[in-house]
Amino acid sequence: MSSESSSPLPHNQNELGKTLRRPKKRGAVFIVIVVSVGVHLLGLGIFGVIKIVETISPPPEFEAPPVVEVETPPPPPPPPPATRRSTKSLPRPQPLAAQNPQNVSVPAIVMQESDLSFGRGMGGGLGDLGGGIMDRVDISFFGIEGGNNVVVLFDRTGSGMGIFKRTREELQKTVESMKATSDARLAVIYFGGKEGGHQGISRNGSDPTRHDFWWPKGVRSNNWIQPGQGEAESLLDELNAIPNLTGKLARFVSSDARDVKRGKAYFVLGTNYWGALENAYKLDPPPDTIYLMVEPDVAFTNPGVVQKSIAAWKKYGVERPEGTKVIFVVGKPAKKVKNKPALAQMVNFMNGGGLSPAEIQKLIVYD
Repeated sequence: MSSESSSPLPHNQNELGKTLRRPKKRGAVFIVIVVSVGVHLLGLGIFGVIKIVETISPPPEFEAPPVVEVETPPPPPPPPPATRRSTKSLPRPQPLAAQNPQNVSVPAIVMQESDLSFGRGMGGGLGDLGGGIMDRVDISFFGIEGGNNVVVLFDRTGSGMGIFKRTREELQKTVESMKATSDARLAVIYFGGKEGGHQGISRNGSDPTRHDFWWPKGVRSNNWIQPGQGEAESLLDELNAIPNLTGKLARFVSSDARDVKRGKAYFVLGTNYWGALENAYKLDPPPDTIYLMVEPDVAFTNPGVVQKSIAAWKKYGVERPEGTKVIFVVGKPAKKVKNKPALAQMVNFMNGGGLSPAEIQKLIVYD
């Protein structure tokens, strides 16, 4: 038998006599399988080597950065010791000394009860005190503090002459207290006479506010006296030049107010306060307090006189600045004042009206 007869022959008639291809295909598949298994074994081997190396290798050590000690900053220097301003208290007015001790009780109580909380700048007496530092010092007259802008309407009528020694001393104290306060203002306006009508009543239809008032010698008209100015000394010189008055009233009183301007007399007959009051109202800045020295039994004899006087003011006078307070300084004890209803009527009008009897009494200073 030949070699061809030993090989299997296909049963397909079209392929008769040709050798089958199946043994060749099986050899190629076997090679692919062997190669694939080899590749997988190689990969597993490499992976195993890597894991073994990772397992037996010591873990990496991370070295922390060196610790640097931070120096503590030095403490801040202590603050400089606080300095406190020291303000010397102004001299307080001396207690009022009456010649007759039995008359002291009632007047002293009334003066101390004067209402200092009514009006602009009147609330604090010595002002706000903070940390022992005095921020404000008020000017006072007859022991009653009135703010930093104060006007004194000084009585130079015949009735004012009888208490001149006392009123001059009080005004001198007021000037000295003003000189010791840097932001204080003081004005003094004299009044007296009857050229504009006695008791402030217009005479023959004339304007009573244009007459019977004077400014002190050496003091500018319609201006405040302030610390550091020579006007305060001029005022004191004028007050000191007037001798202590004794004897009868007529000896020191001129019947013509113009004699005062000529230096022939210091006191005059008649009482007209409207001109002095109007000039006080016109000051700039407006006054905190106006002190009106007055003898009520001469100036306000009855309510009818007060009504006529008020009518003249309403016709010719100016409006009172808002908050300005008018305090009446009476030169006698309360029990000796005869015309208290007329006095109360005028006090109420000059302070804007609508005041209670108690408020009115607190605006009157009796001797």
